[in-house]
Amino acid sequence: MRERTTAILLVAVVALGAMTGVAAADGHLEVSVDDDGDAPVVTVTENGTAVANATVNVSVVDAANESYSGAGEYETDANGSVELPTPEEDVTVAVVAAAENDSASVTADLEAPDGLEIEVEDTDGEPVVTVTDNDTAVENASVNVTTADENASYAGTGDYETDANGTVTLPAAAEDVTVDVTAEVENDSVSTTVDLEAPEGLEVDVEDTDGEPVVTVTDDGEAAANASVNVTTAEGQNVTYVGEGTYETDANGTVTLPAADENVTVDVTAEVGNETASTTVDLTTEGDDAEAKPFGQLVREFIEQVSDREGGIGAAVSDFVTENNPGNAPDHAGGPGGPDDAGDADENDESDENESDAPGNGNAPDHAGQGNDGGQGPPAHAGNGNGDDGGDEGDDADEENDGDAEEDDAEDGAEDEEDDAEEDDDDDDDDGAGPGNGNGNGPP
Repeated sequence: MRERTTAILLVAVVALGAMTGVAAADGHLEVSVDDDGDAPVVTVTENGTAVANATVNVSVVDAANESYSGAGEYETDANGSVELPTPEEDVTVAVVAAAENDSASVTADLEAPDGLEIEVEDTDGEPVVTVTDNDTAVENASVNVTTADENASYAGTGDYETDANGTVTLPAAAEDVTVDVTAEVENDSVSTTVDLEAPEGLEVDVEDTDGEPVVTVTDDGEAAANASVNVTTAEGQNVTYVGEGTYETDANGTVTLPAADENVTVDVTAEVGNETASTTVDLTTEGDDAEAKPFGQLVREFIEQVSDREGGIGAAVSDFVTENNPGNAPDHAGGPGGPDDAGDADENDESDENESDAPGNGNAPDHAGQGNDGGQGPPAHAGNGNGDDGGDEGDDADEENDGDAEEDDAEDGAEDEEDDAEEDDDDDDDDGAGPGNGNGNGPP
């Protein structure tokens, strides 16, 4: 009895195992959509194995707003796949696969391929046309360029063929122009309209014209390093500029020139390759600020400014020193006292002459004497009580007058000396009485 029971249990276990294996073999159905190529592909599998003859139904999710020519029912091939038509526009679809009593579904976003495309870049320089088909460069594509306005002109009109990179480089526009560009590959074509702008080309600009001028050279808006810059004084002027010469721009496309010593107009010409650009600017002086600096400092600053000049700086430094040396006074300048003092000296000379003719200044006849009472004194041989004193005082007056004349002829012409001279003359008038100043008049 026990053996019979064991056998029955064994049969039940085997049967159960068999039922479980069938379920595993059935697995479950899967469906996927691959939209990476030219056309979407639906694949149906079961346990990783392709399912042939599976039914595939495709419908548009938002049928009210979208459409797709590939909507409908299909049957998978031996590879378990179905190729759907390429959408003309982006669309979202629902895909349902059924095999026997099993089914699976998926929602997929189908994107319309880019197809043949044309793009134009660098429209403000040398335009580059690029042709692609589904984002892949198209070699040997035909490219045609025409002006949108038949009255406009462009040197780049004509037919071209793309290179291995799918590109064509057109010449830069001489003036702003609108062009139509068409690309053609087999039976497909695409067009675009673009505005081409004439490039800025080589340009030169001068700033800080009232200080140390800065010349900036650009080529198509970019700094032009190592450009040759020539500076000359414009014609028709009687002035010179110490900054004349040839320079080379730095990495920023700039050159710093020395400040002008006087107002001057200069011509500045920049050259890069075979292209040149010129401008004429007025340079003005800074005023008295530069003159307030020590001369040695001005020389050092000038040497720093022209140190990068081609051909040496010796001549320029020599001219600068000669023209700006404070010791080079103009011919009309006077002595230390200035021209005005010279005039004062002449006036003092005239004043001395007038004063020397006045009474009591020692120019009266020898026999004349002026008393305090206005009477004339005795002749020179007549004695008086203070004769010796009178003679001494007369000599003193002469010495003082001689000293005054020498002071008036001095180079500085100082006014304080002139005032002293006048005071001395006044004293002479009081003290310089001739004979007859004694206590009594001598005998007749």
